This record gives sequence, C-alpha cells and structure tokens, in this order.
Amino acid sequence: MFVRVDRWDRIAPPLTRGGRRIGDPAGRMSAEAAAEVVERLANAAHLTGAWSGHSLRRGFATAARAAGHDPLEIARSGGWADGSRVLARYLADVDRVKNSPLVGIGL
Repeated sequence: MFVRVDRWDRIAPPLTRGGRRIGDPAGRMSAEAAAEVVERLANAAHLTGAWSGHSLRRGFATAARAAGHDPLEIARSGGWADGSRVLARYLADVDRVKNSPLVGIGL
C-alpha cells in the first residue's frame, strides 16, 4: 500500500531492520516496514507509550467511526472479520466518548 519516496520524490531504497531488508522488491512497504517507520517517528518525537504499525490500523478504525462510518464498512475496509470482537472494542471506545453525557455541556 505504501511506497517509500525520498525527499526528491523518487522511490526510496529498501528499509532495513537489523541489516535485513523489510519491504518487497516493487518498493512497497511491508507491514513490518510500516511498523518500523511508526516506531522510528514516535521515538524521534519523544512520544511515550507503545507505538507500532498496529497504531495505524487502530487509528484508522477509531477515526472512521468518529467520522460516523458504518462499523461493517470499517471492518471490511480494514480487513477485520465481520463481527470482530477486537474491532468492536475499538469502536466502543469511540462511541463511549461520543455518547458521553459530558459532551456538549461545556465541561
């Protein structure tokens, strides 16, 4: 899905972890390469917590739900099985915040 580009908009050389190539020959980033980028950027920004490639997936689900998208469409777009309990937990977190009685009362 992601293609690495350098600052001159050319396809960038392969990303490596521990001296081992983590991408595919066509220049697309693998899931492992995306995770490496997320971890490097989180560290560079001095963010606390556990950051990984999964952060992108969960972030997609929560942002899509917060924007009002249908849970079934979110599941299918994100590759979750219909009825995924993991996805249901992510979406419940969003719904709990959006439906909180504190929303809209100025607190």
